[in-house]
Amino acid sequence: MKNALGIIIAFDNDNDLRELTEHRTVAAVPFGCRYRVIDFMLSSMVNSGIYRVGVLMRDKYQSLIDHIGSAKDWDLSRKNGGVTLLPPYSYSRRASPLVNGEYRGKIDALAGAVDFLQKNRSDYVVIADGDIVANLPIDQIIQTHEDSGNLMTMVCVKKTKDSPFTTYVEVNTRKKEVTDIRVGDCGDGRCKYIALGVYVMRRDYLIHLIADCVTHNCVHFERELLQRALAEGTIGSYIFTDYAVKIEDTKDYFASNMDMLEKEVRDQLFLRTRPIYTRIRDEAPAYYGDKAEVDDSLIADGCYIEGTVSGSILFRDVHVDRGAKIENCIIMQSGRILTGASLAHVITDRGVTIRDGRTMMGHENYPVVIAKSSIV
Repeated sequence: MKNALGIIIAFDNDNDLRELTEHRTVAAVPFGCRYRVIDFMLSSMVNSGIYRVGVLMRDKYQSLIDHIGSAKDWDLSRKNGGVTLLPPYSYSRRASPLVNGEYRGKIDALAGAVDFLQKNRSDYVVIADGDIVANLPIDQIIQTHEDSGNLMTMVCVKKTKDSPFTTYVEVNTRKKEVTDIRVGDCGDGRCKYIALGVYVMRRDYLIHLIADCVTHNCVHFERELLQRALAEGTIGSYIFTDYAVKIEDTKDYFASNMDMLEKEVRDQLFLRTRPIYTRIRDEAPAYYGDKAEVDDSLIADGCYIEGTVSGSILFRDVHVDRGAKIENCIIMQSGRILTGASLAHVITDRGVTIRDGRTMMGHENYPVVIAKSSIV
């Protein structure tokens, strides 16, 4: 789709992923055995024909830059278009005198990149948060927005939880219009939907909204920019019914990874017509010892398993020694689970070593999280 520009907001505002985001943003957190969270939005845009994508960053972005690289794995290494990485303050002095320190929120980030928006000639802009796991038909969403004539269209999904970080939406399902937007409060259950964090509007209208917010010293995207748009006209709703999750805390992260073990979920996320791309790293196939027992798990290439693994997600180059037992766990790259260790409902970040005989147990609602490169 040549008349659309994509913007991914790849820095964190409100979330509770604890140790997982000490050195990286949610967008760069490993997911589902071989992916990063940002892969889903990048792939959704590419699959919809959007080949101009800006990635807004603020801090802790080295891991994200390393992962995206030249973006050739997403077919975004191009002479015209491709990925533009937008670190903080890249255009801030020209955009807004208020953006003179650390970004206070998404509006400051968008104001800092307004020159990038002005240089592109696309008719429409798709703004997406970088913490979304979904395979979205963005081309259909843009077409729905264009046909409706609304000022903005936002993607909504059914409410499944209560969270202080969630943006709740009241929708007139007959007219497919948003009637109320509430942050952190579902209005005693009146709001049956939540905002997934994907918005479509005309490029000139977005520039107008940014300028209006900057002149009024507004910093909060959901509380202020969306409310202004709602007051100015009609915001349409696109109800997405396939699998989608916005990762806002460790419970979300753990549950969404465990969902990857369900065939129905995988069928909704990994479509042959809309594949999810990621950075390709060739590894040797996983090795299973003669005493290994593996059940209902996703195992990446390069793993070496001699112990017991059940209902778990293992990333590349994970070693599970003989006598070790892993149940309902997420073990990231280069993890070492030594002889006799026993883990249940545990998330280990990259390069974690669990020593001989250690026992750790969390709960699906509050999994134990081990920080990067720790030795336990």
